[in-house]
Amino acid sequence: MSTTEVLIVGAGAFGLSISAYLRELGVDHVIVGRPMETWRTHMPAGMLMKSEPYASAIASPRAGYDVAAYCRSHGLDYVNRVGPLTLQRFIDYADWYTGQLVPDVRDITAARIDATGGGFRVAFADAETVTARQVVIATGVRPYAHIPEELSGLPSDLVTHAIDHRDLGRFAGRRVAVVGAGQSALETAALLHEQGTDVRIIARTPALSWNEPNPAELGPFGQLKRPVNQLCEGWHCAFWYRPAAFRLLPEEMRITKARTVLGPNGSWWLRDRVDGVVEVLAGHQVRKAVPDGTGVQLLVEGPEQSVLTVDHVIAGTGFRIDLTRLPFLPDGLRARIATVSGYPEVSRTGESSVPGLYFVGAPTAVSIGPSARFIAGTHTISAKLARAVARRPKAAPA
Repeated sequence: MSTTEVLIVGAGAFGLSISAYLRELGVDHVIVGRPMETWRTHMPAGMLMKSEPYASAIASPRAGYDVAAYCRSHGLDYVNRVGPLTLQRFIDYADWYTGQLVPDVRDITAARIDATGGGFRVAFADAETVTARQVVIATGVRPYAHIPEELSGLPSDLVTHAIDHRDLGRFAGRRVAVVGAGQSALETAALLHEQGTDVRIIARTPALSWNEPNPAELGPFGQLKRPVNQLCEGWHCAFWYRPAAFRLLPEEMRITKARTVLGPNGSWWLRDRVDGVVEVLAGHQVRKAVPDGTGVQLLVEGPEQSVLTVDHVIAGTGFRIDLTRLPFLPDGLRARIATVSGYPEVSRTGESSVPGLYFVGAPTAVSIGPSARFIAGTHTISAKLARAVARRPKAAPA
């Protein structure tokens, strides 16, 4: 059994960023997981990043580790604004970031976390147990993929979540319904159509929503009129980006805004690939779904009721935070974690109601704000959390 000060569970953008800051502070820690696994194996080939190139940078303790620096060092073309950045370029950047700043990620899987008198004992499926005084849970959104109740009764060969697909080629020449109106649903539908799939979008919203492109150039005066941060641009973004301001809102408003700020909608560059190109049933909702031979029969309600038969359904229906989805949290420990509408309630530094147990990323959106759902959140939490765990006083000897 080995011992460390901090154990980070998850090696996505948040886990890597926090590890980089801890390393800079000289804090003994271990980070476990497969680096950027969700991006690498669960995002569709051909995807483009919704965030601007400048906002796709993972926070680091030193300058020179953003996407622009990566491109310069590798002789690659780069535009700071109105990209968009390809998924593969982002993964290549993240691999470079990892190699430069977090070279010691351990590719092992946490199986159980138990609280002990002096911290936590973490068992692994494929390695020896580790004890740590503090634990950071940075497992990303994949455990929380949400399939609506009306689709959840279908077998897995007939319905999947949008995050389940790296290769959409299996659906070429088939009939697919994509349910949802957010970026993942709309881009999945576009990619399916472009490879020859007969695809339809089913969206509850009366019409699809698209964001507007940011200005290609933004000088000093433009910056004054339209402040820029890692989350978005404009004065309203300054509020959503800052956890201290967001925490002043009433609880019910925080719950709503944590889920809805910057979505659901599609990127401006995606619109021409969907509008007038892919069939959209806007203002419609799936009420019932039953197997029909080798496919699915969908009862769809909207302005009119109709029956739609497809070979497969892809749910681009987002994520629902639910700590029971984390199998390494036993019931006893999970019961001690205070929650708000299913989200763990955390401090400004990400610490939960269990001392020494931290959460980062989308599960903290109700406490930290909408930035927690995006890479931008690494810029609002990583440095604060690293300093907090570094300052944590050691327990007095028994």
